[in-house]
Amino acid sequence: MDKRIRLILGLHNHQPVGNFDHIVEDAYCKAYMPFLEVMNDYPHIPFAIHNSGVLWDWIAEKHPEYMELLFRMAERGQVELMSGGYYEPILSVIPERDRQGQLAMMEDFVKERFQAKPRGCWLTERIWEPHMPKSLAKAGLEYVVVDDSHFKSIGFLPEEMRGSFVTEEDGTYIRIFPIDKRLRYLIPFSDPEETISYLKGIRSEEGDGYKVAVIADDGEKFGLWPGTHSLCYQHSWLERLCVLLEENAEWLEVTTFSKVLDELPPLGIVYLPTASYSEMMEWALPLRAQRRYHEAEEALRADGRFEEPAAMVKGGFWRNFLVKYEESNWMHKRMLFVSNLVRDYGKGKFKKNILEAAKKHLYKAQCNCAYWHGLFGGLYLPHLRSAVYSHLIEAEYALNGGRSGGKRSSRFIGDLDGDGVDEVILSNRSLKAIMKLRGAVLRELSISDPPFNLTDTITRREESYHGKLAEASGDIDDRGVTSIHNVTAVKEKGLERGLVYDFHLRASLMDHFIDMKTGLESFSSASYRELGDFIDGVYDVDRGEDDDGRSASFEREGAVELRDGARKVSVSKSIRIGADRPVLEACYKVTAVDGMLRCRFAVESVLSLLAGNAPDRYFRFPDRELSESHLASAGEETDVGHMSLIDEWLNIEIALEFIPHAKLWRFPIETVSNSESGCERVYQGSAVVPVWKLDLEEGDSAGFNISLKVKRLRD
Repeated sequence: MDKRIRLILGLHNHQPVGNFDHIVEDAYCKAYMPFLEVMNDYPHIPFAIHNSGVLWDWIAEKHPEYMELLFRMAERGQVELMSGGYYEPILSVIPERDRQGQLAMMEDFVKERFQAKPRGCWLTERIWEPHMPKSLAKAGLEYVVVDDSHFKSIGFLPEEMRGSFVTEEDGTYIRIFPIDKRLRYLIPFSDPEETISYLKGIRSEEGDGYKVAVIADDGEKFGLWPGTHSLCYQHSWLERLCVLLEENAEWLEVTTFSKVLDELPPLGIVYLPTASYSEMMEWALPLRAQRRYHEAEEALRADGRFEEPAAMVKGGFWRNFLVKYEESNWMHKRMLFVSNLVRDYGKGKFKKNILEAAKKHLYKAQCNCAYWHGLFGGLYLPHLRSAVYSHLIEAEYALNGGRSGGKRSSRFIGDLDGDGVDEVILSNRSLKAIMKLRGAVLRELSISDPPFNLTDTITRREESYHGKLAEASGDIDDRGVTSIHNVTAVKEKGLERGLVYDFHLRASLMDHFIDMKTGLESFSSASYRELGDFIDGVYDVDRGEDDDGRSASFEREGAVELRDGARKVSVSKSIRIGADRPVLEACYKVTAVDGMLRCRFAVESVLSLLAGNAPDRYFRFPDRELSESHLASAGEETDVGHMSLIDEWLNIEIALEFIPHAKLWRFPIETVSNSESGCERVYQGSAVVPVWKLDLEEGDSAGFNISLKVKRLRD
């Protein structure tokens, strides 16, 4: 019997919710449309495609010509359209009701636009958990595509994965296709002839009959990744591959998942562990474990006996990101909170239009990109996190009757983020303040008009690639095109000098005790000595009934470590929001419980307005001029009673008042993070820190007030 190979080509295109329009347009012009145009000239080479709903929505509005061309290609049988969660969620970490809703939304779109029912699913980031077969089959799907690393982790050899398998959960079955990692790295980074040579090698493997090889990967690598547009289209890489596929059609048949499903039996049954592609499992590890992972991989590589060392070293799994990054966990738990609100609204008497609008915002907030970080910016990109929060806010306010209806104010106490310590939510129609009992910090301050989280920032952490910055080259260019997994580049020289690591999580209304010598530079670089134990200590909260649902009182007795010994200190903090306006007031009382207390008290908040150096976003002090006023500027001002942060783009002013007047520090929170085009500095927000002197005798108290008001700049 002749040995033949069936090759399945699969393409996944996606852009994050909240991405800038010009970036999506660039991807369309460089990758998405050029790929279709080339493949349209080779109608006998079929392929499967999955576009996320984020991208479908954008393309349908901006470029109907793409939809028309793809429809013609699908109508003639060249294109198989794949399903997936509409707004590209990690399916395994959203509620089952939302999984089914997202999958149904994609199926409805494909049916309406292409008159076809998708049979298979693109699994976001190929993140697999053992319960997935039941959810996918319930949605009417027959197959799913994952990485071969899933199989290798349980002992499969490459030659044992030349086809599809059956897997099940609770007696519910689905077919599963492994993606060939070697093909992922060959295409399009090596000459097309190398791909053909590799496939010939598969053909020569033992065993008669058909073998199936699968390449399914990001469509952005065909034109958007650095150097690939020139490679794929100006140097005709994609066209050369198509020519070679046609020339070798005698033994190499390009086909689709559905045809293999219909024509070939599965190779057997398989049960896969929690897994993703090997790079993702590495990124999900905490820093120390990543270093051990790299050491083990290098040791195996140096040993020389292992063809693929990464397959022998176990990484983490996606949910580890919720442990590694508190910010990811917070967004995830806020999303679950809103999902439950949507569920509960649907149980009672509801208006269909409100429910559907809230669901759509919820689904958009489940887009995966802002919840993790690896090669791409992800979690470190403020505009992606901001989009998640904006849609969560929109969903909540829709369910609450909009900005003109619903309950005026409310208070909720419970463990929102699952860390075992409660949070307090104070909300009215225009503002939501969430206080954590750990540190009594303001974890989130959101406004409804515009829907925006004012305190969305991120802790400055060490990442595994930081150690490579000093040796990294400049921006990636077209020369020597290689997979972005294999390069380290920087977008700014001397970037390693900007590395700063926080010893505490970033939040607002954070209570610091510092000595008289601590200055702006040491405080902003987290290199000062914290005298108190309040920033991580758990405060008590008044759990009694609050008649108007607008206030909460926190108190804690802790220690402040001075040169001549520790002092017992009590801090009480009362938080109150306006009746229906975006106003928050924090009233402090600091008491020296035993012994005199001579140091300084600083309350740190980080306000995040997305653009640190934009001319339409700046600081304003009513009684003085600043040499630099942009939000990424740093400085110290004395005797400050009022100041503002202005965002003309959002049309808001955040006005702050301090009683008594305070010394005021301001400085940017900036991270150094990786992206597909190199490591870069990213503005995460502006720290605003009033500092007061404490000179208290035993039993004495001092009071401090901070008020925050959000105003519209113009009607």
